[in-house]
Amino acid sequence: MDFPPYVHHAVPNRSLGPAGRRWFLGLIGATTFAIAGGAAAIGAWPVMPFAGAEVALLVIAFHVFGRHDADFERLEIGEHEVRVESRDAARVTRFVANRTWAHVILRSRGECCTLDLAYAGKVVPLGRLLSDDGRRRLAQELRGRIEVTANS
Repeated sequence: MDFPPYVHHAVPNRSLGPAGRRWFLGLIGATTFAIAGGAAAIGAWPVMPFAGAEVALLVIAFHVFGRHDADFERLEIGEHEVRVESRDAARVTRFVANRTWAHVILRSRGECCTLDLAYAGKVVPLGRLLSDDGRRRLAQELRGRIEVTANS
C-alpha cells in the first residue's frame, strides 16, 4: 500500500518585502531627521544625537528582522518516516524520525500551546511560525497520520 505523503510548509507572514521595508525605514528616518532638524534650527540642537541614535537602532532592528525573511518550517510524513526541516535566520536544522515510533506532543496552558515532535529521546519544536490556534489546527490535521498526545 502506497502511503501518500503529508506535507505542511509554514513561512513567516510578511506584509512588506525587503524593498518595502527599506522604503519605510527611509521614510521614518527622513521624518525623524526633519523634525530634529527643525528643533535644532530653533536652538534645541541636543535632539540631533538622539534622533541619530533612534534611526541607528531602527536600522539595526530592521536588519535583524530581515535576517529571518527566509525562515521556514517543513513537516513531511511519509510511509515510513517523519521529516522536519526548519530555518531560523542562518541556521538550518533537519530531523528524521521513524514514523511508527515518533509522536507529536501538544501542550496547552490556558490559551497558549506548544507542539513538539518526539522521537528517540529527542524533542523538536513544531509550528513555531504558527499562532496558538494554528498549532491546534495542525495537531488536529496530524491525528490519524501520527500519534498525537495532549499534555495540559
